[in-house]
Amino acid sequence: MDKKEKYEIAWALFVIVLFAVVIVGTLPQDFVVGGVPNSLSILRNDPPSDVIQTMVISEQYVFLVKEAGPVNSNEMGSPYLYNLIIAHPGEWLNMTMRSADVTANFYFPDYADTVVDDQIVPGLVTYDALRVPNLTGPFVFLDGEYDGPWFSYQVGELLVLPSSGYFDSQDLSLLQAQNLRAQSSGLVGDPYNTQMIGPSSQFTVVTDKYGLFNGSVPGPTLITRLGDQVTLNMIFTTPASDHNYLYNYSAAGVPSPVQGIEVGVYAVWWNGTVSLVAQQPISYGKPMVFTFNATAPAYVYGIISPVYNVYNPDGMSNNLIGQDKGYVMGAWGTILVEGS
Repeated sequence: MDKKEKYEIAWALFVIVLFAVVIVGTLPQDFVVGGVPNSLSILRNDPPSDVIQTMVISEQYVFLVKEAGPVNSNEMGSPYLYNLIIAHPGEWLNMTMRSADVTANFYFPDYADTVVDDQIVPGLVTYDALRVPNLTGPFVFLDGEYDGPWFSYQVGELLVLPSSGYFDSQDLSLLQAQNLRAQSSGLVGDPYNTQMIGPSSQFTVVTDKYGLFNGSVPGPTLITRLGDQVTLNMIFTTPASDHNYLYNYSAAGVPSPVQGIEVGVYAVWWNGTVSLVAQQPISYGKPMVFTFNATAPAYVYGIISPVYNVYNPDGMSNNLIGQDKGYVMGAWGTILVEGS
């Protein structure tokens, strides 16, 4: 063995030892919920009542959320919510993230505070801790990793509810000003920075050719007042191309608008419970009208259960030549109730 080979072997052993030291040193952190050391120290300093245990499972192309602690997510009898995290100001999300199928990403840009950016890889567990903004209102998170043609629809919302009572008009003004600053500078044209409309009791939202309300996902954030009788008109334009996830293919490869899915309005309560207000089967080309009294602190509207989309022209899609399918959500949004 010459001198060069000895140096190469010594260098390889040094790298192996270095990796071993790093692995041993971080092992206690890597397999604990909220496994980032900085996050762990922060959470230890906060009482458990301020920490929401949050499981996020990424499925192509939706997020599946389960919460426990100050908030216990419950969607009409189910312990899971799609694309929606519910919290209160100043709490912490102690996050555990997994992928059910493909590599994805959890990207949360709180424009006034911090950015969380985590890869979600099949077979591995990702941990992080996210401090809930002190400002109440909806904050968008999204999949920043391309995992198929509908990946840009994998968008969720951290809905920050007041701990009690209803939304404050001053807070809503601050949130709107924050969004407008973002839209006029670094996020011009950003479809995830949703428009805020109201206060009002009469609203109309219309899907575009992509199946999105008013061209954004989530759709517009609507603001109404406590006790108002709200009328919400939702208009679904008839899907006519593969650009719209509501345009689906049969096993024989024939496309047609999706039928049999429910569109509705759902109340969101302080403890994370989501309850049905009203829903009806989807219809196209005419207003779907929903009327209700604003008594909950917030509501979600539209299609809140994912739509199974299949691209199968002429029945040719298969495992051999390729296929494109997955659960997609695009036509949904939030209503905030302002206190009197």
